[in-house]
Amino acid sequence: MSHSRRIVSSLKFALLHALVTLPMFALWEVAHAPLYSLWLERGAAAGVKAALHCTLGDALIALVCALAGLLFAAWVTGLRTRLRAGALIIVFGVLTTVVIELISTQWLGRWAYRDVMPVDPIFGIGLSPLAQWLVIPAVSLHLLRRWLQAALSSTPGAAIAIT
Repeated sequence: MSHSRRIVSSLKFALLHALVTLPMFALWEVAHAPLYSLWLERGAAAGVKAALHCTLGDALIALVCALAGLLFAAWVTGLRTRLRAGALIIVFGVLTTVVIELISTQWLGRWAYRDVMPVDPIFGIGLSPLAQWLVIPAVSLHLLRRWLQAALSSTPGAAIAIT
């Protein structure tokens, strides 16, 4: 596959991944909202606005991490499998989450956890956002793999490029 075709193919997949994760991120953001102090301090309207903002941010991060993971996997010969590319996507998402949570909670004070938020003992990062970035991308990648395989099996002569 040519370099430009690989980029276009990776971008299309990354967009699909972001679209599939969007409703899952929305549900997760609403579900773990009680673990943050915002809802108690500023009320439900501010909480809903924050959940919407975070959901859109999550989808954008999913897009960028998927594109980066796919392109990095295409660039490094030993990573050119779906499993390894998927692992890269998840790792990039988790690393991005760690950085954003550290900056936002400990350096900038943009949001705070309530005492009911379980945190990791090393960095003090909320376990809910970490779990979110392990579970949702994994589910999305699994669903996309199944949907794409079904679509390709119903299209004669179709082939899937592993990126």
